[in-house]
Amino acid sequence: MLTLEAIENVLSAQIKEQALPKEIKNPKELLQKWSYFSNQVPRLLGAVLSRVKNPDIHCLYAKTIYGECGSGKKTKVHGRLFTKLTNNSPDLDFIVQSVDPELEQIFEEALAHVSQMSQDESIGFIVGLEAPAYDILDILKKALVLVGVTEKVVTGSEYMLIHEQVEKEHQESGHEAMEIAIKNGSDLNQINQGGKYAVIFWEKWWN
Repeated sequence: MLTLEAIENVLSAQIKEQALPKEIKNPKELLQKWSYFSNQVPRLLGAVLSRVKNPDIHCLYAKTIYGECGSGKKTKVHGRLFTKLTNNSPDLDFIVQSVDPELEQIFEEALAHVSQMSQDESIGFIVGLEAPAYDILDILKKALVLVGVTEKVVTGSEYMLIHEQVEKEHQESGHEAMEIAIKNGSDLNQINQGGKYAVIFWEKWWN
């Protein structure tokens, strides 16, 4: 039987098994990818917000976007906090924001696809997008150490401290959004379909 919990659990397992890197072969490339994603993710969240009609869900997603954008403080934008963290590496050449055209295309295609989703699909997509958050944080920590950032600096950084807290909030917001949607007659199958696209996105992103 398809339930909210089943959707979340299956998506999390699929992304961890199918999409996330099993080993860090090129930590510089991995960090470049995340730097780009971290700076562009408010656009993806905004595309999801544009597909949703329910005002209560608007509030949940707007709060997430506001947080990603530093809660109104430009120096606290999450993408900038991540760059600040990577600047602790003695090997700074990978920080340069030269965008890989193929990576940019993957992101722009996802953005265009999400912009055409139904409300229910977009809700599922956000759940899938947030599902691997803590696994990704662990991968980032390992990659940062591999490029010479000390474990103490990584774990004590503002970026990591914030994300250890807010990722749980984001996942809970996604679950709450699904609950609200279902109470208002949304289709679980459509939500699940949106989540499956998140799996596809993460597979393309990391591989």
